This record gives sequence, structure tokens and C-alpha cells, in this order.
Amino acid sequence: MTDMVSPTPLRTPAEDTLLRRFPAEKAALPGNDTVRSLRDEAFAGFAAAGLPHRRVEAWKYTDLRANVRAIAPAAPAADIARVGALPSAVPGDNARRLVVANGRFVPELSDVAELPAGVTVGSLADALASGDPLVLGALSKVPQAEENVAVQLNAAFMTDGVVILVADGLSLDRPIEIAHIADGETAVSTHVRNVVIAGAGANLTVIETIESVFRAAHQSNIVTDIVVGDEAHVDHIRLQLEPDDALSLTAVTATIGAKARFETFNAVLGAGLARAQVFARFAGREAVGGFRGATLLSGRRHADTTLVLTHDAEACESRELYKAVIDDEAKSVFQGRINVPAHAQKTDARMMTASLLLSEGAEANAKPELEIFADDVQCGHGATCGALDDDLLFYMLARGIPKAEAEKMLILAYLGEAIDEVENEAVRETLIHRVEDWLARRVAG
Repeated sequence: MTDMVSPTPLRTPAEDTLLRRFPAEKAALPGNDTVRSLRDEAFAGFAAAGLPHRRVEAWKYTDLRANVRAIAPAAPAADIARVGALPSAVPGDNARRLVVANGRFVPELSDVAELPAGVTVGSLADALASGDPLVLGALSKVPQAEENVAVQLNAAFMTDGVVILVADGLSLDRPIEIAHIADGETAVSTHVRNVVIAGAGANLTVIETIESVFRAAHQSNIVTDIVVGDEAHVDHIRLQLEPDDALSLTAVTATIGAKARFETFNAVLGAGLARAQVFARFAGREAVGGFRGATLLSGRRHADTTLVLTHDAEACESRELYKAVIDDEAKSVFQGRINVPAHAQKTDARMMTASLLLSEGAEANAKPELEIFADDVQCGHGATCGALDDDLLFYMLARGIPKAEAEKMLILAYLGEAIDEVENEAVRETLIHRVEDWLARRVAG
């Protein structure tokens, strides 16, 4: 699902701002000559295409050009005291917390003391400045991501982020949490890049949270590149918790080695306009991937989940399950594409998306796709969309359960199929509490 470009003759104010900002800011951005060339090439892709619009097939349902009227200024350094006072979004997870505030890694707020032997945690800005070949080699190893305009903008403007390296055979008993925090009472924009490299046979869980100290209309563009070594196991969980007026662009790229396992779960619980993208490539035989998510929408919010998977090796397995609950006049989008080239025999891929509409004005769009050139495969996809089951609701009401409580129970059960796949107990509990809070606000009006 590449971003096929249609002519864009007129520039919008947002595009003009970006075209002015890059030449003015690039000299101050971290990186050696190789990184500067990477930035120039990425920005050239944006300059040629502009912000994606509805005539670009991959952005048909999420017209950034029409909806992003202005670009917020680049974020200044955050107030460390305010950021430090913000509690963890996932209480009780016992995670090693790494803080990225206003697009900058903050070691003094991060749990980087006494790291286990074989674990390295550092700043992306430092890795770019030194031209670290391991980190540079991990940036967008998935071709479809490199062609994506949002990822191109991230590559052009990336300021900082975290680099996590886990040695071969090492199993971490504590999750690593990357806390992305926006600080400031007025809107700012950030471009953060994270790199996670798990060596052969390594085992780790990475939790990403995206939130804000204030409820300003911040604009975030966060890309996390994950390399899963042969026979490694990486669980990745992202909780998007930004204010309702925020613009949230996120992407995960994953390169999955032979006999490796990669699981990712994305919860969209905030932002007025959100696009969450996953680009994954099965690079080695007998790899397994799980791709799941849950979206809660109300008001006039818009959330887009776009998934592009390439089974580039034999005998790999993938499972995709995304669920959305949509109320008021909100709009949900799911686009999923599974590519199976001719050499990827014995592929087993199943994709499912489901949308639950709670109001007449709610809207759901689904576009699952399979592109299969191999003949010895088991692949399928499905999509459903509907309201709460009237028979089940009547059954519960007839037994004296109040309507609001009955609806809550049904919605929790509907989302539970996806949420129950999250292995981390603290994250599961947090998700359930967030859903319950959302439902309580819905009942309260």
C-alpha cells in the first residue's frame, strides 16, 4: 500500500510552513553527513508529494491536506519539573521508564541506572551525531515505510528519541516503558524516532505511552523501528492518550527474523485526528506475528489504523485483529494489507477488523486487502460493522440489569477479545480501566 501521488498544484499554508522550516532548521538537527543525506532525501519525498490527500489511495479516508490547516512550531525544551510530576500512565507495571519530553530524551527522568549487562539505552540524537551504523541500518528497513509521507517527515525532522539494544539470548524480566510527553500550554510539534534492536534469542516487552501535561492541540509524529533477531520475542504495546484536539501520527516498523515472534498492540484512546501505522516484514522462515488494537471514539474524532505486512519468507504466520467502538459523529478507518510474494510459500495469514457503532452519526470504513502470488498459502480476511446486539441487550434488561450497565458489559466483552491478547497484566488492567472511564463519561453525557 504505497502512497501513490496525484498532482498537487497549490500548496496549503501547512505545506508552506514545512517547506520553509526544513531549510531553516536542518543545520541544527543532529546527524553526520550520512544522516543529513537521509534527511534531504526524505524531505524531497514530501516536497514532491505534499501532505497526503484523499486522491492518494493509501490516505483515501484520512485527508491530511484538508484537515491539517497549520503546523505548530517546533517544541522547545520541556519543563522538567512538570514532566517529572506526571505519574506513569500504566501504574504497577514495574517497567524501566524512559522519558522523551517535547521530542528530547531526558536521562535525568529516566531509569537508566544499573542497566542489566547486555542492555544499552541511549539517545537517538547521540547515535545520529556519531553516525552509529547499527542504528542507521535499523531506520525504516521496511520499504513501504520509506515511501510513506508521514515517515518521510519524521525522518527529515527527527530530533531525538531512545535507542534500546538488547544482546543475544538476553531475557528482560522488567518491561521498558517509553513515555512520550508533550509539555506546554500552547500547541507545539515534535518528531521523535526510537530504535529497538533485539538480538538473536532475546526476549523483551516495550510499552509506549503518548500523553500531555496540558490539553493543548499538540502535533506529534512518532516512529519506532524494531528489529527482532532470529528466535527473539518482542512484545510492543502503544497507548495513545493525547488530548482530544491533538494531531497524532505514529508508525511502527518491524523486521522479524527467522523463528522469531513479534506482537504489537495499539490502543487509540485520544487525539482529534490520529493515524496509527504498522509496517512489518517477515524476513526469516517460520516467524510469527500478532497485530492487534482497540479504538474508542466519540465526539467528532477521527482515527485511522493502517497496516501493511509483507511475508517475505516461507512458513510464516500472522494474525491481525482490530476492534473499534464509535459514538456520536466520530469516524474510524481500518486499512490492512497483507503481501505474499511468490517465494513465501506456506504462509498462514488471517486478518479481521470489527466496528461497533453506538450512534446514528458514527462512521466506520474498512479496507482489508490480500495480495498473494504464492500458491501454497492459507490466507483470509474479514470485516464486520454493526450496532449492539438487540437480543442480548433485551435479555439483560429483562433480568433487571440497567441499560447503561448492560451496554457497558456488552462493549467490554466485545473489546475483550482484542485486549485479552495483551500479555502484560498491568497494561490489560489499565486498558480495562480506561474503557470503563470512557463508558462512564458516555453515560454521564
